[in-house]
Amino acid sequence: MNKKELRQKVLKKRENLSLTEVQKKSQQINQQVLALPAFSAAKTILTYLPIKKEPNTLPLLTNAWQQQKQVLIPVTQTKNKSLILSQLKNLNEVTKRSYDLLEPKPEFLRPIAPRFVDLCLLPGLAFDYSGNRLGYGGGYFDRFLPKLRSTCLKIALAYDFQIFDSIPIAKHDIPIDIIITESTIHICPK
Repeated sequence: MNKKELRQKVLKKRENLSLTEVQKKSQQINQQVLALPAFSAAKTILTYLPIKKEPNTLPLLTNAWQQQKQVLIPVTQTKNKSLILSQLKNLNEVTKRSYDLLEPKPEFLRPIAPRFVDLCLLPGLAFDYSGNRLGYGGGYFDRFLPKLRSTCLKIALAYDFQIFDSIPIAKHDIPIDIIITESTIHICPK
């Protein structure tokens, strides 16, 4: 199966999830994230805001804010297909922007350098046990991930059906460290 076919297959399966299933599975995923010592230790967390029935990260944001952590979200720069990071202080600061993503309103854009990120929570469509990630096809995260410190833990949040024995990859694809689903925490080989 090529990347395009795999994306379509996983998107269709994810779209067929009921909102109750998304909520239940997301809650299980979030409990696993919150139990990680790396989450507790992180001072600055980069996370996505969910779209299209992705695992819901909003409870993680709330928890991070309660623990006085700095929360960052990616902001797409469509002209050069890159990401910048912006500090998010509450959900009233975001609006739908490029690709229907929730991103900061212009007056709340607070750029932060990638080197400050301790923990990165990533979305994606498909993953394999080696840590390979298939995104939506824009390459934004593939261009961004090398900018993170080598000690920054890269964690993918996904549903069990998004994990495969292997997925098609390209030379520029950046592997992740951990995949967390509703039923497991998989530490990827280095």
